[in-house]
Amino acid sequence: MQIENSGVGRILRQLRWVLYPRRCPFCDRVLGSVSACPDCKEELETLRRRPTFRLARERHYIKNLEGAAAPYRYAGCVRRGVLRAKFQAAPWAADELGVEMARLLFGSKVRMRGFGPEVETVPGLAIGYNCVVPVPASSRVRGYNVPERMARSVARAVGVPLEPRLLVRARSGKRQEGLSFDERLVNVSGAFRVTDPERVAGKRILLVDDVITTGATVTACTQALLAAGAESVFAVALATVELDTPRSPTEAILENSEEDF
Repeated sequence: MQIENSGVGRILRQLRWVLYPRRCPFCDRVLGSVSACPDCKEELETLRRRPTFRLARERHYIKNLEGAAAPYRYAGCVRRGVLRAKFQAAPWAADELGVEMARLLFGSKVRMRGFGPEVETVPGLAIGYNCVVPVPASSRVRGYNVPERMARSVARAVGVPLEPRLLVRARSGKRQEGLSFDERLVNVSGAFRVTDPERVAGKRILLVDDVITTGATVTACTQALLAAGAESVFAVALATVELDTPRSPTEAILENSEEDF
């Protein structure tokens, strides 16, 4: 008998939620088995990108990408949620944000399993993609990769495999904070490589990041995937910084000062 399904397993799960209760990734309120935070509902609605989640090519650099999408603007409680996941040793927050991505971007239904949310696979989505690939972590200091944790729910919603080790960083770059648009492109050029080109060849890939600012990072990832033989790449993120002039060669981009590389 497996412990997970036994009486002991149920007791251990209950003890876990007593000691480490489920919290809202956006405001840190204890949620328990409540599916969504009532305190953040109104603000999240104001941060929702409309009328479409797709990123406009004239406002982002998404060269060679089939397209890109993000449901939220990177501000307010959404920004705080991303920062909590990235800088407050909160992998659980990244998991919750991934559920939100799957719900909004792909229409996945969310059900509570025990005390935690779990997304359901949406029939037919797998026709468009072969696998989900997260943007690699900028360093190993955090101990987990935020885009990878978020990508787990995305892969489950779409119904395709998650491939967290197909794309890795070939070299380190300096932080993107304060760099102009052109400097960002140079900073990420050649920064990623594919570990197993045979597993990429001919694949339609869904690339997952936490925040898309100019699009330089997801474009660099896409270049590496296409060079390895991928058929196409579509990028998704929880949020985006909507720039008026992302192509400016001289203006420093400070809106997403927490973006790491």
